[in-house]
Amino acid sequence: MSPGKPVVSFRSNGREVQADLHGYATETALRFAEEVVEAAWERGAERVALVHGAKHVTSPSASDATGQGRTKWALRQALSRGTFNRWAEPAKSSSHARGAATDRLVLALKPNPRPDPGAPLPEPPPHEYERTRRRE
Repeated sequence: MSPGKPVVSFRSNGREVQADLHGYATETALRFAEEVVEAAWERGAERVALVHGAKHVTSPSASDATGQGRTKWALRQALSRGTFNRWAEPAKSSSHARGAATDRLVLALKPNPRPDPGAPLPEPPPHEYERTRRRE
């Protein structure tokens, strides 16, 4: 993770909140992702992009074999379990972007009838490890 790079940022005129989950253990990333999704919904955002990396890990079994992509598959499992249901469209919605060969999970949020554009975003937890690049 580069020092000046924000962990949570806005894209598409504030309609999308992006959270970079690099540098976090899987459990920390899941907790932080849930906080970001809730805060984005509070602000009235339409989407949340949870950037997890591991674009090259295209299946949970490949993740088990390489030790990479755990956060990627844990986020998809959390979506399937309904972890984000209070704020996001149902897991089976085609509005989500969650292809296997991508480095992010983009959740489509439910409309907030009373958005607060000034609602605070969660404070990122301290990074637990340095980001490493996959060697080609």
